[in-house]
Amino acid sequence: MKSESLKDEFLKSEISLNRESGTYLFYGEDTQKNYELALEFAKELFSKNMNNEEEIENMEQKVMRESYVDLFIIDNLNIDTARDMIKKTFTSSHEGSSKVFILKNIQDIRKESANAILKVIEEPTKNNFFILLSNRLNILSTIKSRSIIYKVKKYSAEDLEVDKYTYEFFATSSSDIKKYKELNIDLFEERSYKDISVYLKKYETDGKIEDKIDIYKALRNFVRESLNLKTYEKIKFAEDIYFNISKENIKFLVDYLINLVKRDKKLKNKLYLKKMLRYPINMKVFFINLILEI
Repeated sequence: MKSESLKDEFLKSEISLNRESGTYLFYGEDTQKNYELALEFAKELFSKNMNNEEEIENMEQKVMRESYVDLFIIDNLNIDTARDMIKKTFTSSHEGSSKVFILKNIQDIRKESANAILKVIEEPTKNNFFILLSNRLNILSTIKSRSIIYKVKKYSAEDLEVDKYTYEFFATSSSDIKKYKELNIDLFEERSYKDISVYLKKYETDGKIEDKIDIYKALRNFVRESLNLKTYEKIKFAEDIYFNISKENIKFLVDYLINLVKRDKKLKNKLYLKKMLRYPINMKVFFINLILEI
């Protein structure tokens, strides 16, 4: 049994059961840790029938590079990717062992896509494993009921070897914290909320953690100043965000803002607005309403 490298007791137990197939739901706030754990679990599933250490090491390196031929990673499931995935479940493994499908962002899956995969995840054919990743347990019940559910605990500040301020500055995001630790950036240096459009444009172009940190600083500055701002100034801030952010980056910004004001009396209103992101809405109106609540 090759489960020594997998530290998680629940997943070590799952490996020891020698299941021929299975569907798992890993959920937790830290999406990066969910994914890292999914890759570790995939390595263990692939290595079950391997005895050659060199073969195992080669496989593990490819898994971490996301290039192992029997590993399929789907960022956002839709009808087309669902159909393609189902076809792959009926093909033979290239390496002669298991095939592992990691499905990210299951919390955002639409009903038609979910319905397309229900049969295949409920009764996976031999040597097919599905690892569904979600940032919350509140997902479609039809998916949840067909999965072995596991809550992934997020990394602590101690795990990431950072102080409490740094941990909270990045809203406990292990991915952001790991990138930040490679740089020499002063988190206490201020950035004005008035320059949010500048920071968003740079981040949209380069995607660098330095620019993301500037966005965080500008958001924190806005929250501190919000009580003294007039309505038209808040609307201007909302419009600066709306005109300079892509659909792909809306979620991290909204999550961060709400995290900053989680002790606010109007939190319920903000959480309601956040839920509206799941539906087709006027994004400009959404941001104005959200910002005015702060």
